[in-house]
Amino acid sequence: MNCEKDKSSLIEDIKKGLYNFVIISRFVMNEINYEEKLSISQLFFLYLFEESESYKVSELAEKLGITPSAVTNLSNKLVESQFIHRFRPEDNRRVVMISLTDKGKQFLKKMGEIKSRFLAEALSELNNDDLKNMSLSFLKLNYALQKYKNRK
Repeated sequence: MNCEKDKSSLIEDIKKGLYNFVIISRFVMNEINYEEKLSISQLFFLYLFEESESYKVSELAEKLGITPSAVTNLSNKLVESQFIHRFRPEDNRRVVMISLTDKGKQFLKKMGEIKSRFLAEALSELNNDDLKNMSLSFLKLNYALQKYKNRK
């Protein structure tokens, strides 16, 4: 009998691992976001602004795989909370832009520090080889998922 797991069994283990990772991540995100009371969707929306300080609504819709009106609905509380600002550029009034405010930048910085501390603590039991393997595995997984997404 072969001691190695077959591919479908390994995929099932990965599926369970990812599910548990998502559940625990949501719990942690809720814990560190306690005072602001933002939804997980709103937090992920804000995290997009780590890449760029402003986006067209249509760009955000494409990145998130939702409609522009859904972007507007998702962003309403963030506008009210003054994390982001919606505006129309003078040179093209048909376009709606969303940019990060100073309060939003501070919030992302604080959340980044909290996430880094959490991960450092959570991963402290792993040695450097395990961390390198995990990092490489995540890079490969992200590449495969991006490739899959681009096929659609």
